[in-house]
Amino acid sequence: MLAIVTFLIGIYRSIQYSVFDALYFFGFSVVSIFLFSIRRKQRRYHEHNNKS
Repeated sequence: MLAIVTFLIGIYRSIQYSVFDALYFFGFSVVSIFLFSIRRKQRRYHEHNNKS
């Protein structure tokens, strides 16, 4: 959810001002997607190990 919201804010800022003003929001969106994928991978790993 955070990635979507920050991406939308980044689009809005890039339209209203410039792309350079929105880079912070796009970067934050990428970081949140990266952290989500790490958490998802760890959750799947732990669920697989608990079943065995």
